[in-house]
Amino acid sequence: MNSINSIIESEETLKFRKVIKFVIPTYLTSLFTTLYTIVDGVFVSKFVGTDALAAVNIVYPIINILLGIAYIFAIGGSALAAISIGQKKYDEANIKFTTAFISSIVIGGIITLLFFIFLDKLLYLLGATDKTIIYCKDYIIPWMVGFILVIGKEIFTYFIRIDGSPLYSFIVSLAGGITNIILDYVFIVPMKMGIYGAALATIIGIAVSFVIGLYYIVFMSKTVKFKYSGISFSFIPRCLINGSSEFINQIAIAITTIAFNISALKFAGEDGIAAVTITMYLQFIFIGLAFGYSMGVSPLLGHAFGEGKKNVCRKIEKYSFRFLGIVPGILYIIGFFVAPYAVSFFAEKTSDVYNLAVYGMRIYSIGFIVFGISIFSAVRLTSYAYGHLSAIITFLRSFFLLLLFLYILPIFWEMNGVWAAVPCAEIITVFVSILFTYKTKYLSEN
Repeated sequence: MNSINSIIESEETLKFRKVIKFVIPTYLTSLFTTLYTIVDGVFVSKFVGTDALAAVNIVYPIINILLGIAYIFAIGGSALAAISIGQKKYDEANIKFTTAFISSIVIGGIITLLFFIFLDKLLYLLGATDKTIIYCKDYIIPWMVGFILVIGKEIFTYFIRIDGSPLYSFIVSLAGGITNIILDYVFIVPMKMGIYGAALATIIGIAVSFVIGLYYIVFMSKTVKFKYSGISFSFIPRCLINGSSEFINQIAIAITTIAFNISALKFAGEDGIAAVTITMYLQFIFIGLAFGYSMGVSPLLGHAFGEGKKNVCRKIEKYSFRFLGIVPGILYIIGFFVAPYAVSFFAEKTSDVYNLAVYGMRIYSIGFIVFGISIFSAVRLTSYAYGHLSAIITFLRSFFLLLLFLYILPIFWEMNGVWAAVPCAEIITVFVSILFTYKTKYLSEN
């Protein structure tokens, strides 16, 4: 029996330990991706310099856009395909998978070409200076060259999960991550390839994940396969709508990263950008918990929704809201005390960057106490094919409120206002998320 079917068989047999067992590989995928992203930053900071680390943050909006294209089809498309699988419409699910893969590659290719044409102007617009632009180019060019691998890897990862194989999905990410970490050391330390070596290590790691994911789809998948008879053009707008939340999130990260960099540069110079970069690296640990868990239960919700098992959906929701309402708060308390040790991996304790980052992390991460509720609320709606409602939560949390507070608070509190923007946005968003959840509590019945 498919592992998903055995978990959602009935409300009576559904237990939290079964949900957690299914979710753990997806959470570990998220956590491990976080860890090797952090290791990447540590190597750049320690062996190339904080200017190079700042450059990574400057160019990351370009990477966010590429990931946004991947996620809109990977998350939005896989949620819709999971519903089809739950309805036993396997050919329909395969057409959705094939359409998502081809569409994301084509759209990603067009956008990447535009980035190449206007690269210099784009980098200066993002906040590069004459001091950092060479670092920016060295880091972003390998990412743009390897865009097919970046997008394809995400598509495979999410569709493998809805096939009932979250553990293999974890292996896909694990293999790429280990490759990345090993090559980070080889390229940056003995070969002294600098920030270009860090980017090259990342892309080679992604290539390894891509190949392993492709192998699964072609030779091992039970329900998700390429359908060569054609693609469904009518599915593309549905996928775009359902995945809009994740796309908005990545675009929002891109825009707010620029806003953070501009504000930090104004009040604390290039040290401020480096401190913000360190804080954003460390936030992935918190985000990884909520996002990893939420994406882990998404296939369960999608399959149960497709099969019309409303009570199973409700029980999974209950487990999830309780879990994400309690655990992030515990992690914040731990993080408050370990912040100095975590920051010391990136910056010397005697540096201004270190002091800025430790102080900022303790303010910035207050919002993480409540953000799990908002993240799961958005993923829940996407899983039920209500991506437009999910997009509203994400738009408020990651874009509108965050930019609003980044504009208002620094006027009164300067750099402290920059750090306080995230918790203020998160606290307001969680009330909106609770309202949306209450208003849509009977979604799984329709």
